[in-house]
Amino acid sequence: MNSTYEPQAGEEPEELPATEKDLAEDAPWKKIQQNTFTRWCNEHLKCVHKRIGDLQRDLSDGLRLIALLEVLSQKKMGRKYHPRPNFRQMKLENVSVALEFLEREHIKLVSIDSKAIVDGNLKLILGLVWTLILHYSISMPVWEDEEEEEEGRRLTPKQRLLGWIQHKVPQLPITNFNRDWQDGKALGALVDNCAPGLCPDWESWDPAQPVQNAREAMQQADDWLGVPQVIAPEEIVDPNVDEHSVMTYLSQFPKAKLKPGAPLKGRQPQPARARAYGPGIEPQGNVVLKPAQFTVETLEAGVGEVLVYVEDPEGHTEEAKVVPNNDKKRTYSVTYVPKVGGLHKVTVLFAGQNIDKSPFGVNVGMALGDASKVTARGPGLEPVGNVANKPTYFDIYTAGAGPGDVGVVIVDPQGRRDTVEVMLEDKGDNIYRCTYRPVLEGPHTVCVTFAGAQIPKSPFTVNVAEACTPSACRATGRGLQPKGVRVQEVADFRVLTKGAGTGELRVLVKGPTGTEEPVSVRDAGDGVYECEYRPGVPGRYQVAITWGGYAIPRSPFEVQVAPAAGRQKVRAWGPGLEGGTVGRSADFVVEAVGTEVGTLGFSIEGPSQARIECDDRGDGSCDVRYWPTEAGAYAVHVVCDDEDIRDSPFMARVRPAPPDSWPDKVKAFGPGLEPSGCIVERPAEFTIDARGAGKGPLKLYAQDAEGCPIDIKVKDNGDGTYHCVYVPTKAIKHTIIVTWGGVNTPRSPFRVNVGEGSHPGRVKVYGPGVEKTGLKANEPTYFTVDCSEAGQGDVSIGIKCAPGVVGPLEADIDFDIIKNDNDTFTVKYTPPGAGLYTIMVLFANQEIPSSPFRIKVEPSHDASKVKAEGPGISRTGVGAGKPTHFTVQTRGAGQAPLAVRFGGAGPGPAVRDLEIIDNHDYTHTVKYCPLLQGPLSVFVTYGGDPIPRSPFPVTVAPPLQLGKVKVQGLNSKAEVGQAQAFSVAAQGAGGQGRVEVRVTGPARRPVPCAVGTAPPGGPHPVTFTPPEEGPYRLDVTYDGHPLPGSPFAVEAVLPPDPSKVTAFGPGLQGGRVGVPAPFTIDTKGAGTGGLGLTVEGPCEAKIECQDNGDGSCAVSYLPTAAGDYAINILFAERHIPGSPFKAVVAPVFDPEKVTASGPGLERGRAGEVATFTVDCSQAGEAELTIEIGSEAGARAEVVIENKGDGTYAITYTPACPGAYTITIKYGGRPVPNCPVRVIVDPAVDTSGVKVYGKGVEPRGVLREVGTDFTVDARALTKTGGPHVKARVVNPSGAHTDAYVTDHGDGTYRVDYTPYEDGEGPRRHPRGPQTPTQTPTTRDHSAPTQGPLKIP
Repeated sequence: MNSTYEPQAGEEPEELPATEKDLAEDAPWKKIQQNTFTRWCNEHLKCVHKRIGDLQRDLSDGLRLIALLEVLSQKKMGRKYHPRPNFRQMKLENVSVALEFLEREHIKLVSIDSKAIVDGNLKLILGLVWTLILHYSISMPVWEDEEEEEEGRRLTPKQRLLGWIQHKVPQLPITNFNRDWQDGKALGALVDNCAPGLCPDWESWDPAQPVQNAREAMQQADDWLGVPQVIAPEEIVDPNVDEHSVMTYLSQFPKAKLKPGAPLKGRQPQPARARAYGPGIEPQGNVVLKPAQFTVETLEAGVGEVLVYVEDPEGHTEEAKVVPNNDKKRTYSVTYVPKVGGLHKVTVLFAGQNIDKSPFGVNVGMALGDASKVTARGPGLEPVGNVANKPTYFDIYTAGAGPGDVGVVIVDPQGRRDTVEVMLEDKGDNIYRCTYRPVLEGPHTVCVTFAGAQIPKSPFTVNVAEACTPSACRATGRGLQPKGVRVQEVADFRVLTKGAGTGELRVLVKGPTGTEEPVSVRDAGDGVYECEYRPGVPGRYQVAITWGGYAIPRSPFEVQVAPAAGRQKVRAWGPGLEGGTVGRSADFVVEAVGTEVGTLGFSIEGPSQARIECDDRGDGSCDVRYWPTEAGAYAVHVVCDDEDIRDSPFMARVRPAPPDSWPDKVKAFGPGLEPSGCIVERPAEFTIDARGAGKGPLKLYAQDAEGCPIDIKVKDNGDGTYHCVYVPTKAIKHTIIVTWGGVNTPRSPFRVNVGEGSHPGRVKVYGPGVEKTGLKANEPTYFTVDCSEAGQGDVSIGIKCAPGVVGPLEADIDFDIIKNDNDTFTVKYTPPGAGLYTIMVLFANQEIPSSPFRIKVEPSHDASKVKAEGPGISRTGVGAGKPTHFTVQTRGAGQAPLAVRFGGAGPGPAVRDLEIIDNHDYTHTVKYCPLLQGPLSVFVTYGGDPIPRSPFPVTVAPPLQLGKVKVQGLNSKAEVGQAQAFSVAAQGAGGQGRVEVRVTGPARRPVPCAVGTAPPGGPHPVTFTPPEEGPYRLDVTYDGHPLPGSPFAVEAVLPPDPSKVTAFGPGLQGGRVGVPAPFTIDTKGAGTGGLGLTVEGPCEAKIECQDNGDGSCAVSYLPTAAGDYAINILFAERHIPGSPFKAVVAPVFDPEKVTASGPGLERGRAGEVATFTVDCSQAGEAELTIEIGSEAGARAEVVIENKGDGTYAITYTPACPGAYTITIKYGGRPVPNCPVRVIVDPAVDTSGVKVYGKGVEPRGVLREVGTDFTVDARALTKTGGPHVKARVVNPSGAHTDAYVTDHGDGTYRVDYTPYEDGEGPRRHPRGPQTPTQTPTTRDHSAPTQGPLKIP
C-alpha cells in the first residue's frame, strides 16, 4: 500500500502487497483498513459528539478533521476556520488549517494536500489517518512496562509496539502483526497478561476456531480493559488483513486499565511447565564449599511456591535458599553450598510438586588448589616502566597452593584479549615465568589465575608507555620566542614528552658566534622538562631539541636576543600573563613607571587568534583583556615605543574551560578593597565569597604603585568563603587582582588608595578656651585644634563641667566645631556656669598627649538684680490647662543662664510646654501651661541663684473650658429705648470666673452695660438699653478670653409699621403655569419687623426671595397649576396694605401652535365687516387678544366669538381705508406669522366733504363759550341723513358733548362748548369718511360701543 507516513531514520519501510489483486481498489485489506481507521476516528470523535460515516467523504469539509486533531493533540487549531463551509473554497481553507497544524506539530506528511482530502482521495486519506495513528497512538504516548525509555525513542513505531507485546507476552514467539494473530490465541494471551485471569484458558483454545477465540478475547478487552473493537474479530483473523489495521487495534493495549469488578479466574498451577537451569543443577562442575547456583522459571506454570531441597551422598537433606527475582518470567534464584563430594540429589518443587526433570543429580567434586597462596612478581607486573613492542616478563610462585593450572590473560587498552601473546614457561620448583610483548601503549590488565581462581592482587594494571615518538613532543616558552628575549635575562621554556614514548631529551643552545651556551634541564615529572639558559651577548641564538636522538617538531628554534633593556616606562603583571581559560577573558594590568609613558601596543601569538581590549583607568594604569578560543601556550607581547618591555613576551598557558567552575559568581568585598579608607601599617581586611562558584583555586595578585608585591594572608573559612588580610607599608595606590580558577573575578582588579595614618602626638591645641583662668560663665569663648602635622584622622572634642555647675551631676557642654582649610579646627563653646570644666581632645580615636585641659570659670552674674513679673506669677492665679507667661528682666545682672522650675501640689509634672525665650533686650519670656489645680510654686534662678521673691506662689484654677460658657437669651433684634436682658452661664467652665461684657453702639460709642453677680449655680445677668437705631456690637469675655461667637451682633430697630410696606409687580395679579411670577416688596420706612410671605392656591408654589439691600426684596413664585392664588404678605405679623392679593394663574399654553386664517387677514373694505378664524385647539388654555389698528392710529373694533372647540370667529369693521395691522396674541405672546398687514379699500369717496366754521378755526375758541362749525357733505348726499357724527376731545383727554344738526340738504352744524384751557379741543367729526382738514391730533383709545368711525 502506498502510505503517506514517512519512515523514521533506521525504520524499515512497511511491506507492500505484491500481487495485482492486492493492489486493486477493492482489495479486501483496503476495505478492512478503511473500516478499522473509521472506527478508530469515531472512538476519538465521540467525546465531541461527532461521527464519521464515510471516511472518504466526511473529511472533505475539514470540520471533522479539525475536531479529530484537537481531540488527539489536546490543543486548539490556533487559526480561525469556517464553521459552515458551504463552498469548495471554504472546505479547502478548513483542510489547509488542519494540515498546517500538523506541520506545526512536526508531523511530516508526504504528497497530501487539501485538494486530495476535499476530493475524497481514499488512498491519501488512509495514509493521513495512518500517520495520525502512528504519531498519537504508537510513537508519542508513554507506556508502562516499557523496558528502556531511551531505547524506545530510537525504535520505529512498529518496532516499539512489537517490542512491548513481546515483553508482555513472553509465552508466544510473536514477530509480526498478521500471521501470528490469525488463530486468536495471541489475543487471548495478550488480554490475560494485561489482566491475569481475564482469559486464563487461552492456551487451550482451539486454533481451528479463530473467530470465536478472537471474539472472546476482544470482547473481554472491550468490557474490562477499555479497548474498543476498532477492528472486527472476523477482520483481525482474516488472512488478507494488513498490519496497519492490526497495529491500530493493538496500539490501544499499552494504555489499557483493568476496570473494577472484572471476572478474573484463577489458573491451576502446572508444575510440569516450570523449568530449572544453571550450573547448580549441572551433572558436573560443582565443587565442595563453592556456592552452586541455578534459576527456576515459573511463567508458564501458573502461581505457586518454589521449594528446593538438596540431599548429599550420606542422606543429609538441607533446604536451599530461594530468592524471587520479581521479573517478567517470574524466575527464582536458588543457591546451595555442597559440603562433601559425591552425588547430590536436588529436588525442585512448584506448588508442592516436582517440576520438569526434578530431581536433578549433581556430582560435586573435591576442591582444587588454593589460589590465595599463589604470588606473582617481576617487571612485567610493574605499573610503569614497560614500553610498547618491547618484551617483558614476570614469575608466578605456586609452592604450597596445591594442584591447579596456571593461567594468564592480558587485556589491552581497547579491551581485546588476543593482541598480546603470552608464553608460560615452567622453571621448576613451582615457579612459572610469563613472558609477553605489548604492542599498544596504555593501561593493560594482567589476569593471573590458579585452579580457575584469581591470585591475590590479580588483575594487575600495567601502564605501557609508547615507543619513542619525537613527533609527539612539544616545546613552548619565552626562551623559544623569535623575539623578546634580552641579554642577561633568563630564557626559559618547557619540553612536553608525554605520549612520546621512551627517549632521552637533549637540548643544545648555540650563540651568535657558534659556541654552545650552558643550558639547565630539570625533569618536572609527568613527561615535562623545564629548561632555561641566559644569553650573554645580543644576536641570533639557535636552540636544538632532540628526543631519543631525533629532533622534535620545529627544532631548531631561532631566537633573536636583544640588548639589555634600558629604563622601563611601563610594567605589566597579572594572571593573564601566566595563563587563562578558553572562552573567558585573560586579564592583566599595565602600569606606568614614572611620569613619562610611551606608546603602548599588544599582540597575542598562540593556537588561536585572541581578541584584545584595553581600558585606561585614568591613574597611570590600564586593564588589558584578551579572549583565547583554543587551549595551548600563548605568547603575550607588551610593547612600548615598538619594543617589548622587560620580561615580554609573557608565556601564558591556556587550559580548556572546566565544566564546574564559574568565576563570575565570586564576590569580593570589604574595607581592604575599597578605594579609600585603608591606612599605612594598619591591617586591611576583605572577604571572598566563592559559594556557588564551583571549583577554583583562589589566587590573589597584588602590587603597590611602585611595583612591590603585597603579602596577603588568606584563610579558608571552610564554607566557600575566604578571609584575607594585608598590611600596607606605603601610603600609595595598591592594586589587588582576585582570580578563581585562573580567571579574573567581577570588579577585579581593585585599586586601593592607602592613607598615611594618624599621629595624635603632633596635634596642637591653643586659644583662650583652654586657658586655665580668665573665663567667665555664660560668655562665649573658643580654642584651636591644629592637625596639620598629625596625618589622617578625625578630631573628637568633649567638654564636661563638674557637678554643681549646671546640676548635681557632671554634665556635657554643647559646643560648635568649625573645620578650616589648613587642617585646623576652631571649637566654640559657652560655659553655662561658674566652676571647673574638663576639655578632652582626641585624634583618630586617641587622646592627644596634652589632653585633658582643666579650666576654671568664674561667675559672671548677679541674681539679685533680676526681676520677674507677669500673669504667669500673679497671685490672682492662672487656669489649669491654660497657657500663661511672665517676663524676667536681667538688665544689669550680667550673663548667666536663666532657669525656671515648678513645684506642684501633687505627684507628676506640674506644668507642660515650658519655653524660655530670649528677647535679646535683656528680657526673657517664660511660657508654660499649668496642669494641676491648686497651689503652684514657680522657682526662678539666674546662673543657678534664686532671683528676688522666688519662689513665686501661684494658685492654679480649674482648667478653662470656654466651650462651656454660654450666652443665653440674647436676641439679634432689639427695640430702641427698650431694656434688653440676657445672661452668661459659666457653670463648669473653670478658670477665674470673670465675665465681662462691652457694648458698642452704631456710632462706635460705648453703651452702658450691667453685668450682675451669678447666683450659686446660676448665670450672670446682663442688661443694656440701645439708645438709637442701628447695629450694636457685644464683646463677651471670660477670664479675658472671647467666648465662641463673640462679638455678638444686635440690631436696634424702631417699632414696625406694616402700613408703610408696599408690594407691586405682575405676580400679584397672576401669571402662567410653570412661569415664575415676580413682584417686589418695599419695606423702606416701615421699621424693623419680620416679613412673612405665603402663596395659597390650587397647589404649592415654590417661593424665592432676594434681598436687594435697599429695604426692598424681589420675590417670585412658581405656580404649577392654574387657578386663583392668594398671596399673603405680613410685616411684623400683620398684613400690609392690599394683602392678601388675589392672583389668577392661567394654564400652560403654547402660542406657537396657534393658527389664523380667513379673508379678513387678506383684504378689507372700509365700513364693511371682515372675518377670519383663529385655531387655538392645540395651544392649551390662554387669553386670546386681538388688536387691529391703521397706520393713522385708528383702531377697529374687534368681536371675538368662542366656538367652544378651541377655535374663535373674529369679526371687525375698518372705519376708513388704508393699511391696517392685525396683532394676535395668545396668553400675551404673539402667535406665528403675526402681526398681519391688511389693506382696506375705501367704501365711499369723502374728498368732497368740507368742514369749516369758527369752532374749527386755528385762532381758538373761548372756554365755557359755546361754538359751532359746519360740515358740508353735499358732494355725497343732497338730502342729509344720519351719516355724520362728531367727537370733541379736551386737552386732558376727556370728551366734550358735541351736537350734530342735520339741515336736510347735505350740510350739518356741529355745536359744542369747551370747558378746559389749553390747545384747542380735538374735534372729530364722524362720518363715512374723515374730512381732509381733520385736525392732526387724534384719539388713540378704542371706543367701547357702537360702530367705529375712523376720524
